[in-house]
Amino acid sequence: MRLNFVLLAFAALPSVFGAVNGRCSSGNGVCVSTQSCSKAGGSYVSGLCPNDPNNVKCCNKTRCVTNDGQVGSCKFTSDCNGKIFSGLCPGGTNFKCCVEKDDTTSGGNNGGNKSANLRKAEAAADYAKSKAHPKSTGYCAKYVANALQNAGFKFTRQGSACFYHTKGILKGMGFSQISKPGSLKKGDIAVHGCNGSHPHGHIQIYNGGKWYSDFAQNSVNVYKSNSPPVYYYRV
Repeated sequence: MRLNFVLLAFAALPSVFGAVNGRCSSGNGVCVSTQSCSKAGGSYVSGLCPNDPNNVKCCNKTRCVTNDGQVGSCKFTSDCNGKIFSGLCPGGTNFKCCVEKDDTTSGGNNGGNKSANLRKAEAAADYAKSKAHPKSTGYCAKYVANALQNAGFKFTRQGSACFYHTKGILKGMGFSQISKPGSLKKGDIAVHGCNGSHPHGHIQIYNGGKWYSDFAQNSVNVYKSNSPPVYYYRV
């Protein structure tokens, strides 16, 4: 009898660790490992998963983009009032990309496709900002390509930044080359061409406040001298 009492008492104690993949104590996030959160393109905050291990924090991903350009947010499926898409969010099987009814992109015509690409370009700009370093690492093409692919654009990655202009890669994604804009829009892309001093050029995306590549830039021109021309693109 004493043994049974001890077992029952032990079972009644709260678990040392909370439920991984469970709800955060506030907000719409999910408790997952920081590694899983970063890999999925989310951002995490401390203090909202108090019963979980130290490497498990509240992960939020406020923008997810489907393969056909629909934009939603990651949330628990029971909270979703719209379409649910898998494979775009951190967490368990009940935490997925939710495209609310008011957020769905109209398709079937060029206007709808342009709207979808604009949403993806804006999502790419947000992703680039979230991954940018304080200073250049020399991998602008890699970071901008990561941002574009994370947003749902399909293309062949290039080894040099200027190739996204010279080989028509951006045009193939639905971007159009424009003259130097009087006012910038979120999702605009600028490419420095290649020259003898800068054989790989440079590529960057505008987030609405700053240009981002592999780092947060102070201006569109990243070179101190012999700067190659800049080509602008917009969806």
